[in-house]
Amino acid sequence: MTYQYKNFFQSCKIAAVGTVLMTVMSFGALVGGNQAMASNRGNAACATMQQLYNNSNQTILANDSELNGILQKFIYADVYQQVKMPLAQQELLTLAVLTANNTPEDIPLHVRGALKAGATPVQIRETIFHCAAYVGMSRTKPALEAMYDALKKAGVKLPLANCTTVNDDNRHEVGLAVQKSIFGAAIDQMNASAPADQKHINTNLSANCFGDYYTRDGLNVQERELVTFTAIISLGCCDPQAKAHVNGNLLVGNTRQQLLDAITIALPYIGYPRTLNALAAINAVVPAERSK
Repeated sequence: MTYQYKNFFQSCKIAAVGTVLMTVMSFGALVGGNQAMASNRGNAACATMQQLYNNSNQTILANDSELNGILQKFIYADVYQQVKMPLAQQELLTLAVLTANNTPEDIPLHVRGALKAGATPVQIRETIFHCAAYVGMSRTKPALEAMYDALKKAGVKLPLANCTTVNDDNRHEVGLAVQKSIFGAAIDQMNASAPADQKHINTNLSANCFGDYYTRDGLNVQERELVTFTAIISLGCCDPQAKAHVNGNLLVGNTRQQLLDAITIALPYIGYPRTLNALAAINAVVPAERSK
């Protein structure tokens, strides 16, 4: 093991006995020189991992210490400090990314992290549950199975509360109302102009996607729109839908900053091409304000 990574793991041991506050203070105090900067990133990563997992050296890749160290510092120092939303919401959106990426093996860690950060079991379940309409059941099923196993190991009482608020008689009507509250009169125009042989897709979109999912308890519409956007940009190749849900997020009260946070959280897991496509979707709808 090189001196660099020995130093990183030693800094993890030091951070484990400190508090997050002390780490943040040291992050601001230690400046100047590459060695000091590396020490700060290592300490910050250790502190975040300790806060989320009670383990200041949470392994990401067991068989490659170099990439493991890079990822630890990037995810738990850079990303977690660049993002402005609370840790619990960061962990929930990470679960949406992992579900879209079909990586259920990483779900349990972030279930534990979300619980430790203050998310409720229902919020965790609803985040993954909501992804079904956007990434499909084949990706959502293993994510839910991994999630339930992690909740059980964490001592959470199962089954969780039923969050359904609609029935077979009203799911289309209520779902359509939610859909129109987000996207406005364009939904009526889209439905009216749809060819006869595809009207059932539009009906399903209203009744299933918005009726069966958006109306559920556990997450509000603002939270669900942010999960939707995060899942879509994680899939990739969905640029029109990403733009549409940038608009949707803005219309329900989410901000450009929250959307930027979402893509920053996703970046380590989806890579730069999908991240830059997501950034382009944001900028096409709500450009950055230019300094004069």
